[in-house]
Amino acid sequence: MEQFFYPKSVAVFGVSDRPSNFGRIIVENLLRFSFPGQVHPIGPGGGSIGGRDIVPSLEAAGGCPDLAILLIPAAQIPDTLEECGRKGIHHVIIESGGFSEFAEERENLEESVRRIARAWEIKVLGPNCFGVTNLEQGLVLPFFIVEPRYMKSGASALISQSGGLVYDTLMLSSCENLGLSKVISIGNKLMLNENDFLEYLVSDAATSTIGLYLENFSDGRRTMELASSTHKPVVVLKANRSPEGEKIARFHTTALAGDDHVVDSAVQQAGMIRVANLSEMMDSFKIFSLPPLTGPRLALISRSGGHGVVSGDAAHREGFELASFSREFYERIQESKRGVIRATNPLDIGDVYDLRLYADILEWALQEQDVDGVVFISTFSSESDGQHMQELIRRAAALKHLYQKPAVLCMISNREQWFQIKLAADFPVFDDVDTAMNALAKSFHHSRNLPKRTFAGSLSRGAWRRTAPTRLADSSRLMTTKETFRLLSHYGLPVADYGIVRSIGEALREANRIGYPVAFKMADDLHKTEKGGVRLDLKDAAALQEAFTGMQGESFVVQKMSPAGQEVILGVKRDAEFGPVLLFGLGGTLVELMRDIVIRVLPIDEYEAERMVDECKGAPLLRGFRGAPPADRENLVRCMIALSRLACDHPDINTIDVNPLIVLGKGKGCLAVDAKIETLL
Repeated sequence: MEQFFYPKSVAVFGVSDRPSNFGRIIVENLLRFSFPGQVHPIGPGGGSIGGRDIVPSLEAAGGCPDLAILLIPAAQIPDTLEECGRKGIHHVIIESGGFSEFAEERENLEESVRRIARAWEIKVLGPNCFGVTNLEQGLVLPFFIVEPRYMKSGASALISQSGGLVYDTLMLSSCENLGLSKVISIGNKLMLNENDFLEYLVSDAATSTIGLYLENFSDGRRTMELASSTHKPVVVLKANRSPEGEKIARFHTTALAGDDHVVDSAVQQAGMIRVANLSEMMDSFKIFSLPPLTGPRLALISRSGGHGVVSGDAAHREGFELASFSREFYERIQESKRGVIRATNPLDIGDVYDLRLYADILEWALQEQDVDGVVFISTFSSESDGQHMQELIRRAAALKHLYQKPAVLCMISNREQWFQIKLAADFPVFDDVDTAMNALAKSFHHSRNLPKRTFAGSLSRGAWRRTAPTRLADSSRLMTTKETFRLLSHYGLPVADYGIVRSIGEALREANRIGYPVAFKMADDLHKTEKGGVRLDLKDAAALQEAFTGMQGESFVVQKMSPAGQEVILGVKRDAEFGPVLLFGLGGTLVELMRDIVIRVLPIDEYEAERMVDECKGAPLLRGFRGAPPADRENLVRCMIALSRLACDHPDINTIDVNPLIVLGKGKGCLAVDAKIETLL
C-alpha cells in the first residue's frame, strides 16, 4: 500500500492543456505542492503543463511509474489498465466515473477491470473517486484545485466513500488550521476498500487519528477487528442510516436489531467513536490532537458568569465532575483579581483585567493535582485583546505535552480577529462550549475504554462450517418447534419440559408426564399469540381439554409452566455487514414496546455478556428491584454465551428468537419457554 502514498513517479492519464481539463488539474496540484517525484502527463492532444510535455502514451513517458492515475472515459479503462499491466505498474487509481454507480449494466465493465487487474497483479483504488492526498509528500491527486497556502500536514487521516466529503474535509481543515496526514477517496470500492486503507493507517507513524466516512461496510467484522487492535481513535461517520424498502421480518430480533442499531453497537463494541455529521468529525480531529482526557474532573474558566453557568451545564450533561482547586490556586487568582467575584469552579475571571495573566491562569489550572482537563472560555473584540488571546493560544500549544492534560479553548470574536486566532498556533480552537464539551467527552470515553475494548475477531471459514451433532432442518426456512428446542438444548440452553402432540389423548398423557400446571400452544406458528393460540397455567385435565377444543391446528405444544421469574429476550440476527449479532433485552412480550435492548457482534465471551446485561436499562430488575430476590444472572450469561456459540457454529441460521427466556431466582437457572429459528434456504 505504500506506493499509493509515497510513489517516486506518477503517470496521469487523460491530460490536455485545456484549462478546464480535470487531468490537468491533478498535474497542477502536484506541481503546486512540490511533489518531489516525476510527473508524467499523458494525453493524445499534446501540449505542456508547467514545463512538462504531455506525451501521447505510457510508452512515450519512459521508465515505469510507481502509480498511475486514470481519468479517462470509462469505456477506455480496460485497455489502459492492460497497458499499465504490460508496463509493470502495480498501483492504479481510477478516478473516472461511469461504472455501476451510473448504471447497473456497467457492472460488466467493472468485471473486466477486476479480471485485468488480477491477471497483472494490480491494486486498483476506485473507480469514481478523488484518489489520495498525502500532504507530507506533496501528493495531491483530486481533480479539483487545492491551494498549498491553505493546507498543512498533520496527524489526522480520513478514508471516505464520498468524494464530496473529501472535498469538504480539505476545505474545512484549512479553515480550522487543522493538519491532515492522508486523505483517501475509495469511491466504488471495486477492489480495495476501507479496511485495506484502515489497516495501513493503523500502522502509519504519521497518523494518530483516523476518520471513516462510509455508506456501507465492506466487511464490518474486519473493520471492528482493525479498530479494536489500535490505540488510535477511529471516528466513524456512517450515512445511509435508514434505507427505504428495508424488509421488516416477522421475528422480534430482526425488527428490533435494525441495521443502524447494529452499526451503533458494533462501533461501540470495537471502541470506535460514531459521529453524526462532518462538523462533529472535524471537532473529533481537533480534540484528539490534544493529550487525552484520562479523568472526569474539569476546571472551567471563563470571562463571564454566564459562560461559567453554560459550561457547568454542559459539563453536567456529558457526565463530568467539577474539580476542586487548591487553596494556593485561589490565592494566586486573588492576587490578580479585584475581588468582586467569588472564587469557585466554574471560575469567573472577568475582573482580571490584565489579559496577559490569562496564560498564567491556564497553566496554574493545569498544574492542579485534582484537575484532569481545563476548558477556558473567552470572548473579545479589540485588537489588543486579540493579541493577548493569540499569546494564550501559543502558550497553550507549548503546554500541550508538558502536563499531559487537555486544555480546551473556546473563543468568539469579530471576523477580523477570527482567522488570526485560528492561525495563531498549531492548536485547536472551538467557538462553542457545548461542542467543545461533547468533543472532550469523546476523548474521555476513548481513553477510559481503551483497556476494555474486546472483539474476538473474524470467524474463519472453518469455524463457520463446523458441524454440530444436531442436524439443522434444510427443507424449510422455519425450523419445527421440536428441532428448535433440541438444538437449543444441545448447546446448553435449558428448555422447559414439553411434548409435541396432535390429539387430546396425547395432550393429556404429556400433561400427566410433565405435571400440571401446563401451557398449551399451537406449534410451528409465528403468530400464535395473535391467533389466540397460547393458553397458560392450565391446572387440570378439564382446563387442558377446554383449551384443546378451542384451538385450531395440526400440532400443539404441551409445556410445563415455568415458575415466576424475570422475562428476557435473547435473539440472533445475521447482519449483512457484520455477520451474526446477539440481541438481549428485558420484558418478554413488552420488549417491542420498551425497546430496551443491547446488541453485540458475535462471538462474545463472559466479559462482553456481562457488559450487555449491565448496559440494559432494566438491569436493576435482575439485581432485585425494591426488595425482589435477585435473578440468576450467572446462568443468564451462560445462556448468552451458548447462543453465541450456536450462531457461530451454524452459518445457515438466519434468525433466532428465544422469547421469553425466564430468568429464575439466584442459583435456580433459566428456562426457555418459546423459541423460533429461521434458516437460510
